[in-house]
Order: sequence, then structure tokens, then C-alpha cells
Amino acid sequence: MIPRIKNIILTYGLDMAFVMLLTGMAVFLFTISGGGIYIFVFFFFLILSLLSILNYLHDVIDSRISPVHYNDLYSQTVESILTMESFNEMLKIQFDSILNLISVKSGLLIFYYPDREEFNIFYQKDRKKRVIRNANVEINNILLRSFASSEDVIVRSKLNPYSYEAASLIREIDRLNGEVILPIYFHDTFLGLIVIGRRKRRLSGKEIRLLKIFASKIAILSINSFYFNEILKKKELEKEFELASRIHRRFMPDPDLQIGRLQIRVHHQTTSLMTREFYDVFINDAREDDVRISAYRIQGNIAGISIYMPGIQALLQSYSRLGMSPSRVIRKVSDFIRERNLLDEKITLFHSSFEQSGIFEYCNSGYPDPFLYRSASQSLEILKQTRKGAASKVRLEEGDTLLVSCEPYHGVIRQNGEKFTEFLQSSARLPLAKIRPQLLKMLAPELDPDESTDRDKLLILVRMEEVS
Repeated sequence: MIPRIKNIILTYGLDMAFVMLLTGMAVFLFTISGGGIYIFVFFFFLILSLLSILNYLHDVIDSRISPVHYNDLYSQTVESILTMESFNEMLKIQFDSILNLISVKSGLLIFYYPDREEFNIFYQKDRKKRVIRNANVEINNILLRSFASSEDVIVRSKLNPYSYEAASLIREIDRLNGEVILPIYFHDTFLGLIVIGRRKRRLSGKEIRLLKIFASKIAILSINSFYFNEILKKKELEKEFELASRIHRRFMPDPDLQIGRLQIRVHHQTTSLMTREFYDVFINDAREDDVRISAYRIQGNIAGISIYMPGIQALLQSYSRLGMSPSRVIRKVSDFIRERNLLDEKITLFHSSFEQSGIFEYCNSGYPDPFLYRSASQSLEILKQTRKGAASKVRLEEGDTLLVSCEPYHGVIRQNGEKFTEFLQSSARLPLAKIRPQLLKMLAPELDPDESTDRDKLLILVRMEEVS
């Protein structure tokens, strides 16, 4: 409050002195000359000449004793936050206000940009208020290595010029035309520097504390701004992934199908917007009696790669409709991916062919082996390939059920074979539409917690119905 009172007293005192001077001169001239036009001409030129001197003296007072109260500065800061159009503009405005408050005409804000991994001069305030763009500060700059905490402050006038390290600091501070350097820290993370320019008298302890508070608030606002921008980017990515997910779902066949004697039910659950576990069921027009069932997965968690999955589906269908067997289809798709180096991650493929007579031909390239429940013997067996890369054939009889599952489900069924055999035996007369939810309910508690949340799930049930 005291600096503001001093400023008001000096400002208004100067104005009163100016008025009294003019009044005294007017009385004196009027007395000796008795009035006349010349006195008005004289006062006109006198006022013009003295006004510039008066304005200069006002500026001197304002530079020595700021007319802005600390509470006023706080109010202006809050108002600017509420009305600001951008975070950058708010910082510049408040930095200018603080420099005006402490009567400093120049200063720099140097920030660390994590996306570019470099320090840049974010803003420079001098007499022209010029913004420096693309002003990079070397990562090994001595100023950036001179601070251990937010409490450290470098004052040029207090450095010993005869010390080698201090002399290096002085040269760098002079290059930036600075006097006081303060770090910007968020907890233990170094975010940048505040460089305060020179003035005739030293900064007081109160002014240093004000700059430290400003530095701490910059750190908080910078981190909040960074995370806010990251949230916006994430939202944009989620929109793109959601669009990709909708496109993926359009490529998926109906999960409930009845094709001749084949009753097919599918459970497909994704844990993210980008599908990594894919399946397909389609009638192969190239053969008179051929229903194709495929399951495939990208081994890895790179979401962007899943954009290839509809393309792999198109390849599987195309080669199938050329009349190729399941083993040849997988071989052609694998060769295509390898020759064009499409995927860095491994892809596992399962492709099979069903005939209405019950002939089931399948080929597996890294995907979990399917299970087959035999109704006649009431047993559950794993269908392993007789030879790697070659197709295998089995015949399904009436009431037999095929289970094609992802790795998490496959592991649970394999480890609890008797339990699931008893379930399939007891539910032999139920339609697959009722078996599917009960089977999933049995699988859920047995899954590994990580796999239950981080993996896409796929279960394909195929039952051979009686001849109608």
C-alpha cells in the first residue's frame, strides 16, 4: 500500500506544483504588463513546452514507484484468466504486468517443449515487446545446468567475475541481457527459466518472492495446459479409433448363423476401439458345398496395425473363392504379407472348410487348436494338425460341437477339460444360443485378470444338426 500512496502523493503533488507555477507566472506577468494578447500567446507556448517535461516526470515516478497495487495485479490476473483467449496470451500479459510492477523493461520466458525435446525462448519483452520465434536454447547451456531446485536464484551482480564458472554464467546472462534468473519447476521437474532484465537498483526480497510465486504458477499452468492438450489429442484419436472400430464391425459377419445343417454362434468382445482379434464366416461360391470359417489375431498391442485386418479378410475370401484349400489359402496369405513386409508383428491364422456332410478340413498357423466335442462318446478332444502347414480332416457327426477360441479361452478349456465336457454333455439338447452365455459365464472367473481386461475375446461354436 505504501508504494501506491507515495506514487499518488508525488504524481498529484507534481500536478499541483505545475498549476501553482503557471498561476504565479500569470499573476506576475499580469501585474507588470497589465494584461493584453501577448500574455495568452506566451502561456500557449509555455504550456506546450512544459507538458512534455511534466509527462517525463510522471514516467520517472511510475518507473521508481509503481502505481499498481499487488491486489490490483492479482485482480487483473484473475480477470485475464477468465477472459483469456489462449494460455500463451495470458502468460505474456501477466509477465508484462509483473515486469511493469517491478520497473523492469525487458525479460525472457524460456520453456521446455517435450514434443521437440528442446528449450526455446517462448517470449521476450523489451521496449518493442518483440516475440522471438524459433529461438532455440542449447540443451547443454550453462544456465539450464545451474539450478537444483525452485528456490535457487541467480543474480548477476552477486556473481564473482574471477571464478571460471561464474564468469561463464555472467557471459550467458549478458547475452540474454538479464540481471536475475529464476528456474521454473513443477515438483522436481525442470520446465524452464525466467530471465529478468536490468534496472538501476537491485530487486528487493519482496520482488524476488513475487517472481518465485509467478514461476510456480507458470509451472502449474504449463503442466495443466500440457495435459489439457494431451486430452484433446486423445479425444481426437479416440474419434478416429471409434470410426475405425465401426468400420471393422461392418466387416464382421452376423454372430448368429444357420447355414444348412451348421448352427453357428459367435462371441466376439473387444477391449479397445481397435480390434486385434478377427473372425469371418462365409459361403464359398467357388464350390458347391463349402462354408469357410476363419479366425486370426495380430500378436502385439500396436493398435494402428489392426487397420490391416479387413484387408487380410479380403485376401482370405479371395483365395478361397479361387477354389484353394484351407492350407493353400493360409500359405498364400502368409506369403503375401511376408513379400510386401506389411506387418512387423506376427499374425496367427486359422482357416477351415465345412461341408454339409460333416467333413471339416482345417489348417492352423499359430492360432490355438480347436476343440471338438463328440456327442456319441461324450468326450472333448483337441484337434491338432497332423503335419505343420498341411490341412487336416475330420468328420463331424450329428450333435458334435466344434469350439474355436482365442488363447485365454483355449487355456481355460484345456486346463478344465472334464468340467467343460460335463457341461457340454448336460446341455446337449440345448440350442447353441443358450449354451453360449452359460459357457462364457463359466469361462469368465477362470481367466487371468490381466488377460480378462487387456485381450480381445473370441469364441466360435459350430454344431452339426440332424438332417432335416
